[in-house]
Amino acid sequence: MKTILHTPLLWLLLLTVGLMSCSKDDDDAVKTDKVTLLSFGPSGSKPGDKISFIGTNLNKVTAIALKGATVEAAAFSEQTSDHIVITVPQETEKGVVTLKAPEGDVVSKTVLNLNVTVTITTVPASAAKGATITIKGNFVNWVTRVTFGNDDAAVTEFVSKSLTDLVLKVPATATTGTLVFSTDGTAPTDIESENPLVIE
Repeated sequence: MKTILHTPLLWLLLLTVGLMSCSKDDDDAVKTDKVTLLSFGPSGSKPGDKISFIGTNLNKVTAIALKGATVEAAAFSEQTSDHIVITVPQETEKGVVTLKAPEGDVVSKTVLNLNVTVTITTVPASAAKGATITIKGNFVNWVTRVTFGNDDAAVTEFVSKSLTDLVLKVPATATTGTLVFSTDGTAPTDIESENPLVIE
């Protein structure tokens, strides 16, 4: 049997396949130009430790926003297309990580959690119900709950929080007694104040 090739039809077929192939390559190029975040860690890091971010096109990242702090690209310890290393700022809190890039933000699907040691250094000697008080210490921004004398008098919403100051209102149900501070982080703990707070 004799095979007859229709040259115009063959050229049309080759041209169509070529255009489809180019279109696919262009789509792939667009996809690979995007910043992606694959992982970050290590887990259990502390404020002041170095953590790494692994992904693609990370050389386009202009800043990394953590909860409570932002690290600009100029402060990165290392930055390549697939790797960024930063030092965790002291003010960082538990939360998602956002990579800032020209084509848009990339938000992590998991939260960054740290191993922090909360210390309480100063608790007022007395306070009235409804009064605003300031607790001083270190990493008190990781406190999630303060209990006043009994479980019915607990505060989970604060006037303000910083690395060293925790400002809150004394609940109406507070009774005289020690305060218990519940903390977050990779190893949550409860810290009891050394002296009682006298409710006036």
